[in-house]
Amino acid sequence: MPKVAILVAASPTPAFYSQVAMLDLALRKRYWRRWRPSVHVYLGGRRDAAADACWLPRLDAVEMHWTDDSDFAQNGDWAQSDDVFRSAPDDADVFIAMDADTLPVSDLEDVLDAVAEAGSVAGVIAHYPTVLNFAFDSQRATWARLAEGLTHAQLNFAFAHTLMASDAPDQHRLTPFYLNFGVVFFPRTAFQSVADRYLAIRPRLVGRMRDSDFSGQVALTLAIADAGVSTWALPMRYNFPNDPIAEQMYPDELASVVVYHYLRTVAFNRHEIFVDATRYAQFLDAPLSGVDRCFRDAVKAIAGPTYPFS
Repeated sequence: MPKVAILVAASPTPAFYSQVAMLDLALRKRYWRRWRPSVHVYLGGRRDAAADACWLPRLDAVEMHWTDDSDFAQNGDWAQSDDVFRSAPDDADVFIAMDADTLPVSDLEDVLDAVAEAGSVAGVIAHYPTVLNFAFDSQRATWARLAEGLTHAQLNFAFAHTLMASDAPDQHRLTPFYLNFGVVFFPRTAFQSVADRYLAIRPRLVGRMRDSDFSGQVALTLAIADAGVSTWALPMRYNFPNDPIAEQMYPDELASVVVYHYLRTVAFNRHEIFVDATRYAQFLDAPLSGVDRCFRDAVKAIAGPTYPFS
């Protein structure tokens, strides 16, 4: 049976531990017919003894990888994020890089089959354009500046940002294969070549971008292009954000979500909902609507009406 390794970067805090516990629970609740999953979490930063004592026993099925303190001191949260690519298991047939605030609620195996067979990196195109420390009129000029000296690969502007209106000017809307990093699928055949390039490129992007938090997404685009691997833009259902714009633009996708990405914090605090029984109950009782309500209903279907991590 082929193996899929789910790779998650996190910090050793109750918020992240609880999100990982929910992700692991959701994956274990799936009926896996053809694939065998494993969850690998990459952690760095100051440890809290109380948080470790509370949560690590509940995560005994999860493979924990601890970043060196010296690496974290030098690179901050990027240390464990880069470890996703530096220290992935060597026996997986497909890897899925997932944010801690994602929740699979439906079958992933058809996509895993296709990714493994085609050898394509797959994911949902990013919501909006990236930015750097210079002003340019077009995405092409922006990406040319970002890629300068890092790759000579031709970037294919065949994709459109997923939360931009279809009538937005093409010079702003069209993009290369620039993914939202919440959920990205890698076939074994392409992973190492992309990972090596990613690790070389990402640190060199930090000074070029106004918000270096997105340097990972940009580095992934350039690494994939430089490696020359094939790509597959997945529909929104495979990384559906709890965003009212997504709800309005993709009602059919919302009706068939495979993975929720609960990154928005307008209706609830994503860092608190799975931390303890009180806040879990408050989340279940909250007057939510639209995609937030759909997400809450999916959580309840997986974890039940009472707190699952007592």
